[in-house]
Amino acid sequence: MALINIVFGLVVGFIFGFILSKTGITKYNRVMGMLLLKDFKILKFMLTAVTFSMILFYLLGDFGLLKVVSKNLDWGKLVGGLIFGTGMGLLGYCPGTMAARIGEGKKEAIFALFGMSLGILIYALSIKYVKTAFLSSEISGDIFSLFGLNKWLIIIPAALIFVGIIYFVNKKFSDNEKIF
Repeated sequence: MALINIVFGLVVGFIFGFILSKTGITKYNRVMGMLLLKDFKILKFMLTAVTFSMILFYLLGDFGLLKVVSKNLDWGKLVGGLIFGTGMGLLGYCPGTMAARIGEGKKEAIFALFGMSLGILIYALSIKYVKTAFLSSEISGDIFSLFGLNKWLIIIPAALIFVGIIYFVNKKFSDNEKIF
């Protein structure tokens, strides 16, 4: 069973990397364009992925085909997101685009891999201090339990907002414009 999971993960990873590469999302100019609010192709790609994943994830959970386990909200996720975003802004890579760039044969992505590995090592060595500093005041449950609402009362409006953003960006901005 474990070998099937590994093979499945590798196949999905290669397909994902291929899609990232073919859509141009791995390009540094695209990432910087997104962060500077000049290029919206990555935004459209990510909102599409998040919308479909969110709906499918919770539908599969409702039908009992997937076990949905909520993660507690805590300061560690906020701090981690800020560190992740800073690294992405500096390098123009997230882990997925970095792996796709390595697959494209881009040598500079290997330096990003070393930097990411160093960050993981530092985190692993400091986890017990990080946990006491950032995980001491967590909010039990997910955003649905935080607001005390049925999950679909948040998912459906969120999906509609995301689709609206995609529609607006498609109407106002071209993916083929020169960014820089």
